[in-house]
Amino acid sequence: MKTMYVCLAFAMSVLALSAQTPEKQRRHLTPEQRVERQVEWMEKRLLLDDETAAKFAPLYKEYIEALAQCRPAAPKEEMGPRREKQTDEAIDQRMQTRFELQKKRLDIKETYYKKFKEILTMRQVEKIFAPQPKHVPHSAPDKRTFKAPLPPEKLVR
Repeated sequence: MKTMYVCLAFAMSVLALSAQTPEKQRRHLTPEQRVERQVEWMEKRLLLDDETAAKFAPLYKEYIEALAQCRPAAPKEEMGPRREKQTDEAIDQRMQTRFELQKKRLDIKETYYKKFKEILTMRQVEKIFAPQPKHVPHSAPDKRTFKAPLPPEKLVR
């Protein structure tokens, strides 16, 4: 009986250890691979045929790269002292930079809107510029799976 417990504990520990992947073995995508995945995802989302996809892919890559240039240059940790300790001038400068980036982003969207309009339908263009959902952990309930209750006549009693 004791040996069965030992064997069971050993098997469970081997399974637990094999389920953990070391940090080095995890796949990290390069920025180019990430862009390729975004392009493929959008092509699938728009249901593009081969001819349209050939025109769309390079244009969408340009669009993604142009938008990437509108991101703030420094990560949040390197922004200097905490917000409570920042001077009014530093706060003003940060806000001005943010507004400039937003204007640049809007200009890019308007430019590429005109370009996408030439090769796609308006419904497809709308999907490109619609806000993308943020990544939601799998443990969070999915609102799309919610089903409305059945009408009273269809309820089984």
